[in-house]
Amino acid sequence: MTTLFPMVPFVPNETPLSWAARQAAFHTRGRVMPFLTDLGIPLAELARGEGNAVVRLCRKAGYDPAPVLRNTISAIGRRRYRLRELEFAAEFTTGPVTRACPVCLEEDRTGARIPGATIRHRLIWRLAPVRTCPLHGSPLRDLRSKRWDDIAHELQAMTAMIATELKAPYHARAVSPLQAYTMERLDAQSGPAWLDGQDIDQAVRATEMLGALEAFGPELKASEMTEDMWDAAGRAGWPIVSQGASAIREYLMARSSVSKRKRAAPRAAFGMLHAWLSSSRLSKDPGPIRAMVRDVIIETTPLRKGHMLFGEPVMDPHLSSVASIAKAECLDARTLRNVLKVAGMLNEEEVAHASNRPVVDYTAARDLIDIVKHAVPVSRLPDLLGASRPLVAILIEIGKLNRVQDHRALESKVGKAVDGLGVQSILRFLEANFPAIDEAPEGFVDLSKSAEKSRSRVKVILELIFLGHLKRVYRVRGEHGFAAVVVDPDEIKALIATPPPGLSEDSYFLMD
Repeated sequence: MTTLFPMVPFVPNETPLSWAARQAAFHTRGRVMPFLTDLGIPLAELARGEGNAVVRLCRKAGYDPAPVLRNTISAIGRRRYRLRELEFAAEFTTGPVTRACPVCLEEDRTGARIPGATIRHRLIWRLAPVRTCPLHGSPLRDLRSKRWDDIAHELQAMTAMIATELKAPYHARAVSPLQAYTMERLDAQSGPAWLDGQDIDQAVRATEMLGALEAFGPELKASEMTEDMWDAAGRAGWPIVSQGASAIREYLMARSSVSKRKRAAPRAAFGMLHAWLSSSRLSKDPGPIRAMVRDVIIETTPLRKGHMLFGEPVMDPHLSSVASIAKAECLDARTLRNVLKVAGMLNEEEVAHASNRPVVDYTAARDLIDIVKHAVPVSRLPDLLGASRPLVAILIEIGKLNRVQDHRALESKVGKAVDGLGVQSILRFLEANFPAIDEAPEGFVDLSKSAEKSRSRVKVILELIFLGHLKRVYRVRGEHGFAAVVVDPDEIKALIATPPPGLSEDSYFLMD
């Protein structure tokens, strides 16, 4: 294999494409694409950072591939890239834009016999959050010819644009802490734990979005931001994110409370941060910032159950209007208002106006709502259970039915009810344990008659049934609940003669 001579050394801070362009300028005085074509290396493959293309270029140049591969940004699919140990989205790079420091390029050219062989495109210039030259403090300039071969970032073909940029005045500035963090992480150095715990592009974007909210307020759109503004956003966001999750949450809560004088929508409170996280075109995982903002919105904003927030339904809203709660819980709004009033969650005026707009703490009301939803008036129990009123009273006495005990509900009509879940539990017990028949066997009678025949009490018989001591129990088809139950008085007499374990002390006393 023919090796290019003399060797053009690779500079540790440049990209493989920059090195190829310098070799083209040195060996052919021409452009990089025909040079690579002569070497049998497609420009597109080198631009994508394909390892085989980089290795072939190194072999042609007679150079060790290791340092060149270390500076290679490689496409790994689905608009994802890898550089060293870091993976990131395409947006973390400058894309087809060639970013450069005019002062650095002027220093590259000074005194050079072949300037095209000395000007280098630095690796860090390919990273979107790098906007300031760490050597000269100059804001980096974005160059683009809007041609297909912009992917080559060939500075040698941009001499006119570079000359124009050299004349543009600038104010020197220090490198932002976010840019410094980016370059340090590129060199495998550790930084703040919250940032290090996510992909580098997630960490940078979250910092910039929070900083944009802090620096420019919630009214500005991301599309209106310039590169200098994004740099300012990174500087403003750094003091927040560098302190970790608790500081970020504290900042978000403060932002929310400032904007909530009239319960402003989350978009009004968080601006482009909210727009970014809720965008339907958000194809990349934004990282932990999404869950943090979502939690703050749920905690501070009235939402309805099932509201879609950042692509997920809110199933447990913290705050909600009476109307939304009533709809979600399938409750009559008037009943809900009365119960919330008893609980001290609505005032007299709000109830009197019959408005369903007041916002309440859904979390605090949830237990009470659950009681209301399942509360069954005692007057309905005979029909629901197929039982007499005295039998219903016994079921309450032995604990098979529980009265509403929540003191917030006792002052309303709900307080005259029992927990309906117990009703369903009793009916399921009867159906699951006792077979249905068309006619009662000879000698079998209903519960009331069995008490007479066995000279026992209905309470004792019910305890024997629920504890599973009575084995010969049936349900007659055509009847409902306890009205369908028939038992054998002789079996009851036998059990009373030799009382089984587990009965209440009152029942044992009644057996004596």
